[in-house]
Amino acid sequence: MMGLCYCCNLVTLRIFFLITVAIMNFQAALLVTLVGIVASAPISDKLDIMNKDTIEQAHSLINKILQDIPTTHAAWIKSKSLTLGDSKARLELEFLKKDMYIPSAPVLQLISNNFSMETCLANITKGLQLHLNLLKEISNATTLAQTDQVKDLQAEIHELLLLIEELQNQAGFDPSKQASDEQSQTPEHDLAKHLTNEYLTQVAAHLTLQQLQDFSCDILRSIHSMTSSLAENPNTVQLCVNKAGL
Repeated sequence: MMGLCYCCNLVTLRIFFLITVAIMNFQAALLVTLVGIVASAPISDKLDIMNKDTIEQAHSLINKILQDIPTTHAAWIKSKSLTLGDSKARLELEFLKKDMYIPSAPVLQLISNNFSMETCLANITKGLQLHLNLLKEISNATTLAQTDQVKDLQAEIHELLLLIEELQNQAGFDPSKQASDEQSQTPEHDLAKHLTNEYLTQVAAHLTLQQLQDFSCDILRSIHSMTSSLAENPNTVQLCVNKAGL
């Protein structure tokens, strides 16, 4: 009889053990599922947790940057042969851009299933930091005097960079990890050694502002793809339309 009771107790303990293991496995599977759902949340869900005021501030600032680039170009670059939006000059100067090792801006596309919001925001921060670095190198050159407009533009780019990083945090992305990945992938450049005279420095400044203008139009489109409630600035929209040749 005692042996029978002992066997029953063993069976009962084994049943409890199996139930406990099953519950733990279920909890683990549920946790993995929830993490997967959060990580692959639809774009609309990410937008819901991003502060609309931050998006609007970024939109307002990129419009201002687009308006200030021509002003900065006019105040900083005196050579009449260097004109923003001149497609012929752009082609003629392409070889100098390569010779100076001026890196191209990262590609931006409208946010979609094929181009995630995380990638979009990461590429915006990478591009903004790239142009900040280029403008800093050119501004430090003794062959071309820096102007107040250049300083103001740099401050605006830096402010926009902070806003985009804030959006990354709000969406649950990790800007520090992305910055580390970007640093390992960013092509090296040594622009300073090519700024040997005033003309070459003006060319470098022109090419940088031209590329920044192109990239800023892409940022504007990307921010518009996040929300349809933003009011369009007709001046900057027309500028970007003209640049696209539409």
